[in-house]
Amino acid sequence: MKKSQQLYELIHSMSKSEKRYFKVNSAKERSIYVQLFDVIIGQIAYDSIALKTCLEKAGIKSSLARVQYHLYQLVLKSLGDYQATKYPRYEVLNGIQQYIVLRDRGLHHQGRQLLQTALNTAQKYNYYGLTLEIYDLMEDWVTEEASYDEALKQKKFLQEATQRHQNYTNSVVQLKAQIYELRLFFLKHNFARTTAQRTFLLRFLAKNKTALVEEENSLKQRLLLTILIYVHYGLQDYKELLLTEKKRLELLEGVAFKAHISPFLVYAYHRNLLWILLRNKDYKAHQLLMDKMQANNYWKGTFTADFYPIKLEIAEKVTQLYACVEQGHYLPAYHQMKGLWALHQKTTKYWDTNLLVNTLILFINTTFCLGKYEETIDWLQMLEQDVPPAHLLPYRNMGKIAHLLIHDALGDDKYIQNVLESTRIRLYRKHDFFEVASLFLKFFKKGKDQNKSSNQALLLAYKQKMEVLAQQEGQKGFFILFNFVDWFDSKLQERTIADLNRGF
Repeated sequence: MKKSQQLYELIHSMSKSEKRYFKVNSAKERSIYVQLFDVIIGQIAYDSIALKTCLEKAGIKSSLARVQYHLYQLVLKSLGDYQATKYPRYEVLNGIQQYIVLRDRGLHHQGRQLLQTALNTAQKYNYYGLTLEIYDLMEDWVTEEASYDEALKQKKFLQEATQRHQNYTNSVVQLKAQIYELRLFFLKHNFARTTAQRTFLLRFLAKNKTALVEEENSLKQRLLLTILIYVHYGLQDYKELLLTEKKRLELLEGVAFKAHISPFLVYAYHRNLLWILLRNKDYKAHQLLMDKMQANNYWKGTFTADFYPIKLEIAEKVTQLYACVEQGHYLPAYHQMKGLWALHQKTTKYWDTNLLVNTLILFINTTFCLGKYEETIDWLQMLEQDVPPAHLLPYRNMGKIAHLLIHDALGDDKYIQNVLESTRIRLYRKHDFFEVASLFLKFFKKGKDQNKSSNQALLLAYKQKMEVLAQQEGQKGFFILFNFVDWFDSKLQERTIADLNRGF
């Protein structure tokens, strides 16, 4: 990304308070930077010609690239100064910087109190990296101390404090190592589908659950809760997942800084809770949470820009669509699709890949269940073309099956006959092959030469098999966004899934 585009995005990420702070604290001799700043604020898209015109009117001979570079640095400095009044991490960083300035002028004795205050703040808020940096700077005091007794005392203090700090840091690093391991498991498998995978997850459970009860440090509490959340999600234990996520959100009430909860994590935790409530089919609680977030700014308190609030607004709308689909309200869901996709077009940079995948699958599900099969094909092709295969777990083996289901609904028997064998060969070559896909392949293979009465019997038989699969741990993930049992019922009743007689 070009520096000019980076500058545009940085300025447009600023809150009103941050913009005002920059302009108020800009020196008069830098007025050209304020002028460019105002021009960029008013741009819907980056326009270099308008900026060059601004430079020409001000009689500035420097190149636009050079001026933009300096403006970028000024904005970053202004944001840093602004944040220093709000976040304790900046207080520590400023204390370290000021001590170094004084020390390098031979005035390190003036900076002792600054550094001691920074140390106290770093320890209070669990900034273990900054704490180590401060201990390193405190070696100056031993070197410069004229008194043997004072130097010895300082040496012992630093040795003991550093050892305690290293022990603490190691314990944090070990917890983070577990999180990274579980994160990789999640990216590869999404949830446990085999006994070996369940065993892998369970070995993280008991020890960390016990440690959480005894832990008083807020940062380590958050890390332990994160480990347990990954485990419960992998085991698809949504009841425990909900309870654990609520405990993690409780850290926001008073120890957000101590637990190192960033604006991104504030967004992520609320987004996760929205999805978890839906996985528990707790639609009322999901709606209450959305109402609370829309009516109360408590969760926005940590934000200084609108990036994460916009992302959370998107997550609210996607989960709202999911709630409609999950409850079988396909027509209201279809009416939501147009507005949601228009929102995507305006806010593409705010969408992570996982959210986009879930949204497209919901679109595919909704249009298919309503019998809008041509639209379903369009959404499915978009999913396959625009999303990297690595992001399609646990659905990547269902793409070909989805094509079979759609073309079956369109009555395109020739297509099914042509691709059935190639689909079977393609899927069986993959090591992550799901029984759901296998069952559909067997059904279509057996059903291609059946008459109507025997096909009804075949549908009933395979519906029963699908109902059994729906209860298996390794297959449940496929039924999160689409109920394949309903497909057999729709075939038996000869109507769309949206029009099913649920008492059949």
